[in-house]
Amino acid sequence: MLILLNSLLWSQEFDAELINEQIEVTASPGRLVKNCTYEIRINNKAGEEYTDVSIHFTKQNKIHRIDASIKDQSGIIIKKLKSSEITERSDFSHSFYSDYLVKEFTLKHNVYPYILTYSYQIQYDEFLSIEYWNPVLDIKVPTVDATLILNIPYDYAISYSNRNVEEPLIEKGENSLIYRWKTSYNGALREETLAPPLINFLPVVEIVPKNFRYILDGSFESWSSYGYWEHSLIAGLDIMPENEKARIISLTGNINDDREKIRVLYHHLQDETRYINVNIETGGMKPYPASYVVDNRYGDCKALTNYFKAVLEVAGIKAYYTNVLAEDPLQEIDLTFPSQQFNHVILFVPLDGDTVWLDCTSNRAFNYLGSFTQNHDVFVIDGKNSFFLRTPRLCNMDVIDSRNISVNYSGSASATFRNHYKGEMYENLFDLNHSFKESDKDYVVRKYIVEKGFDLSRYEILENNRDSNEIVVVYEASSPNLYKNYGNEMVINNIKFDLPAFEKPQYRKLPVQIDYPIYKSDTIEYDLINGFRMVNESENLNISASYGEYKFKMNIDGDNIRVVKSILINPGTYPLQEYIDFYKFIKEVNDSENRSHIILTK
Repeated sequence: MLILLNSLLWSQEFDAELINEQIEVTASPGRLVKNCTYEIRINNKAGEEYTDVSIHFTKQNKIHRIDASIKDQSGIIIKKLKSSEITERSDFSHSFYSDYLVKEFTLKHNVYPYILTYSYQIQYDEFLSIEYWNPVLDIKVPTVDATLILNIPYDYAISYSNRNVEEPLIEKGENSLIYRWKTSYNGALREETLAPPLINFLPVVEIVPKNFRYILDGSFESWSSYGYWEHSLIAGLDIMPENEKARIISLTGNINDDREKIRVLYHHLQDETRYINVNIETGGMKPYPASYVVDNRYGDCKALTNYFKAVLEVAGIKAYYTNVLAEDPLQEIDLTFPSQQFNHVILFVPLDGDTVWLDCTSNRAFNYLGSFTQNHDVFVIDGKNSFFLRTPRLCNMDVIDSRNISVNYSGSASATFRNHYKGEMYENLFDLNHSFKESDKDYVVRKYIVEKGFDLSRYEILENNRDSNEIVVVYEASSPNLYKNYGNEMVINNIKFDLPAFEKPQYRKLPVQIDYPIYKSDTIEYDLINGFRMVNESENLNISASYGEYKFKMNIDGDNIRVVKSILINPGTYPLQEYIDFYKFIKEVNDSENRSHIILTK
């Protein structure tokens, strides 16, 4: 009774709880059956978002026995799911056109708390993974009890990886080995500014077969064996139609430099094809052949990469199909656990004294990977010689956001901003400029680009040549509050940097992970109003720490007040025990930005 009372008292802190999850998997060569059962306590109306259930599967899998019911807090069944209440649709969250499907239903009650229970079975004939188990409904929802059970024949070899989960109990059955993992989650994790991926702090178990059949026979015995399987999977898909070969040769016939050939052909790829995620038939692991892209002029990352690899081969340039886990924040590959841990494919092109990296789905600058794939471990497919490399990291000048601001005063302030963006902002603005309608552009510029406290009058987005990794936003805006008159004194407010809002140390629970530098610089020229002079005609400030550096310089330049300032926050992973020092540096910078007013007097 006391345990039940404690559970009920605890439950009032949360909108919902996953009070029980049980996954039982039976695996053998060529067959995998998974039985899943979930019990979710809904404590209030806000918790009803967890009564919308989606079960994802593909056309190659078989899903059976979907059952669901609602129990009151006494455990009495008060409602059952009808088969007519289950709907099925294509799952376009995976791709534009795919064989991914989802079955959905909603089952709820109007008296709280109540328990939603549902279960189903799913079967697989081909699989690369036996189970990826992350028994967390939502980071803000606790998991009271979760169990994963694996039944396999004695002679069936597996590998598994635990993260934040204890080692399994292993029992010997009459005809099988039984692995049993148990865990829970307290629901205390929350998103924090520039934290590592939250999955790093959640319970996860991954299980793969040492040997598998997925289209072809393959093995996870080593990275080499997996690379050989993927090499075999794409073999023969690079055959190029003769008319396409002729076009490639005509584009590069007068070019002797290989890098220039690649650039010209990459522009051809960008101009003549488009990215559409098409996952069908084999779960999305096998790319469409190069001829498919030639005929259709579109493809997903695998198809476009395979096609462009074939294009470069026609031009006499060796390139490599390369797997990457494209994530921001960066999620590291577990190099000790050979398995399919990737979600994207890019192209690696080694040249004498140089390397070219190409995302064949991108319309951005040539040889620019960007924030989602910079400084990542990537798996280069080269048969049994497949290997890992690290992509280039974005350095300070690759990510700098710099603003040149000219401020005029005639009763109120009007300003012209010329903002140069690189790195993540370049990527976002490039996509905005090329993929959104004008009304959406206007909304984004007003909300995220225009300085707070300014009213926008006009703007334009400017691009340099197509291989520039910089984009420029020029805009004009006015502010009634930038200059403030106090009798014989005038105060000009600082136009501040927009910096990440880090939590105070007493609230921070996670390390800081900064994958690439945060680098901003401003050059601002303010009108020096006739009849006024600066109280301090010059000011210099430098705040330096292992985490970065802030510089501020102000002086009179003719009839203008000139402010030049910059902030650099160094990339790195800073553990929680360093956070007080890290936050001290950030606070010093923010305090300086807040008090850096220009004071004029008559």
